[in-house]
Amino acid sequence: MGLDYDHFTGQRRWTESALQAAVASSETWTDVVSVLGLHGGSATATLKGHAARLGLDVTHLTQQCAASATDLRPDIVHLDRAGSMMAAAWFMLCGLEVSWPLEPCRYDLLVRREEAVRRVQVKTTRTREGSGWKVYLSKGRRERKPYDPDEIDDFFIIDGDLSYYVIPLATVGGLHAIRLGAYEAYRVTATSGGSDTTEPSARTSDSARTAV
Repeated sequence: MGLDYDHFTGQRRWTESALQAAVASSETWTDVVSVLGLHGGSATATLKGHAARLGLDVTHLTQQCAASATDLRPDIVHLDRAGSMMAAAWFMLCGLEVSWPLEPCRYDLLVRREEAVRRVQVKTTRTREGSGWKVYLSKGRRERKPYDPDEIDDFFIIDGDLSYYVIPLATVGGLHAIRLGAYEAYRVTATSGGSDTTEPSARTSDSARTAV
């Protein structure tokens, strides 16, 4: 019938004509993604699929070479994304078995040591308070709730200095947030001579357990 459906974008923020123009003016698929103002690892695959459906000529487009490793710089702005993997790597370097839940759970990792299995919730923080770090142990955005002892056993905490803490829930149960400076006894090392990963023997004083 010769109808123009280009203005029907559904949930897309770009039109087919915009994609056609972006493809024609770009040298790489990375350029196309940038021109259309998209983000995320799936953007390129999505645009390739639409370009194929529309029969666009993309032979001139190439994949942009990945940056050299020497150009990469870790940044703690990504700490929340990397936290679970950093925690899993630490437990594995300690010789323990680590499993990931197949479905969303209250815990992030299952850590096995001999016959004991601990449910570990990973928390990261970039929140400074004075000269130390403050970390939220509760869950939820609108109404923060503490974790239940039936849900997890330990917190694995990584602060903005990339220091690691393993704190049993029994030590901080009911608290919404803590200042890590009061829990130095639970700070662990990344070397082979690290502290016990599942049940640190030290305990903080009652004053150190005061809620933030």
